[in-house]
Amino acid sequence: MKDASISEDSGTVIIRWFARLLALGVTALLVYAASEFGSSIFSALDWGPQGWPLLIGLIVAVAGLWLAWRWERVGGLMAVAGGTGVMILVCVGSGADMLLCALLFALPILVTGSLYLACCWRSRAEAAYQS
Repeated sequence: MKDASISEDSGTVIIRWFARLLALGVTALLVYAASEFGSSIFSALDWGPQGWPLLIGLIVAVAGLWLAWRWERVGGLMAVAGGTGVMILVCVGSGADMLLCALLFALPILVTGSLYLACCWRSRAEAAYQS
């Protein structure tokens, strides 16, 4: 729980809510894709780089996006790590020429995780400045 005497500046609040809205959008898109195409995708998963490991990376990233609502540092790190893992696995499975496609796929997750980390660092800097 935050101390009532520490007020955050409006920039941190705006960044936090923008990150939360992005997290909702990313999650909604992934839930839609899983519900629409999940039966054909999940039945064909194997242990190759674009099978279960990629799904686990996505789960870690989305779990990080949701954990960051409460714990910005932990959730942001999980989202960035999961998004980076997804990029690496797509490139390993499809070749380095798919780097741009992998980046575009993981970019919303990476941006959202980075915004959560920025909120965490700004909040800590503000708390240190006020004390």
